[in-house]
Amino acid sequence: MNETQRDMQNMPKTISVSEAKNKLSAMLKWAVENQDEVVVESRGRPKAVILPYGEYEQFQSLREKERRQSALQRLQELAAVNQALNQDLTPEEAEDLADEVTRETIDRMVAEDKVTFAQS
Repeated sequence: MNETQRDMQNMPKTISVSEAKNKLSAMLKWAVENQDEVVVESRGRPKAVILPYGEYEQFQSLREKERRQSALQRLQELAAVNQALNQDLTPEEAEDLADEVTRETIDRMVAEDKVTFAQS
């Protein structure tokens, strides 16, 4: 097998929207049996992909991991900015300020019926 044939073998199956509409069941079966994706094109441009559910779950997992890493990075950046802005606070003052913000947030959330607390 030459390099071109190998590359062709690794390329995903590509079908038109009308073919996908007419042969959806067969395309789903092909994707699952071959553990490969089917690219659906409209006017020669890729528009969607049919892929085995396991691959979709892997994609979702990777996307969630990326979202969490991005959120963590943003939080770390905000923490650095916050630390730079509050260098003059003592640890006790910082804790008092954090308690005040937490109480205000909880009070607001209770007022908006976003949280409730059981009465004892």
